[in-house]
Amino acid sequence: MAQQISMYGSMLEPEFDEPFKAWKANQTPEGNAAILQSLQPVIEKGVKTHVGETNPILVSRARQLTLQGLRSYDPSRSRLQTHLYNQYQGLKRINRQLTQPVHIPERVQFDNYQLQQYTQELADKLGRDPTDTELANHSGFSRRRIGHIRKAQTGIPEGQMETLTPGFVPGVQTGNDNASQMWQEMVYDELDPLDQRILEHTLGMHDAAKISNKALAKKLGRSPGAISQRKARIQAMLDRESELSPFMQ
Repeated sequence: MAQQISMYGSMLEPEFDEPFKAWKANQTPEGNAAILQSLQPVIEKGVKTHVGETNPILVSRARQLTLQGLRSYDPSRSRLQTHLYNQYQGLKRINRQLTQPVHIPERVQFDNYQLQQYTQELADKLGRDPTDTELANHSGFSRRRIGHIRKAQTGIPEGQMETLTPGFVPGVQTGNDNASQMWQEMVYDELDPLDQRILEHTLGMHDAAKISNKALAKKLGRSPGAISQRKARIQAMLDRESELSPFMQ
């Protein structure tokens, strides 16, 4: 049975004909989001094929590779899925970097340069500094990797940052208490971007610098009173660890 011919050539799968046509005519953030949604099953299958599992970081990187692949795709030469799966070969290297980071100064310098570029891109788009979650989603770096890059660049060892802002006592332990750290991360993920920045700079999460209420208010463009009110709400969430945390034994 002969393969159905697409308007972009005989090799482009018919189910991707319209999405590809729309994307070619509208390569904006909105257009990118639309075709990535259409290709989501292909993306997830590609991650599983090359890495064996999916996680947000690898899927984020796969989406970046998908957009790169779309720009180089020639419908007269191959099927779109085949072309994209070839692009996803790079996920194996990315996964190795995420799971077995190699602490090489040159690599840290390169990653730091990329991190600064991604940070500036998001800051320009958002009109404010991005949160670590937003930065991780945009860059493909894990939050742990972002923290490592910052620490390596500043040379500040763990435990040497400023003490916590007076008046804000964490509701959880921050040492080797893995369950409490996971609860912190769960609370963090539930916060809006502004509150995430407050929590990062109050507890030093993801190796962010711990700064005073006044400095935090200036950095975020809010009054010290507004920062204190938000901290109180965050503290109330942290204090419910024993009641709500799924990590407590």
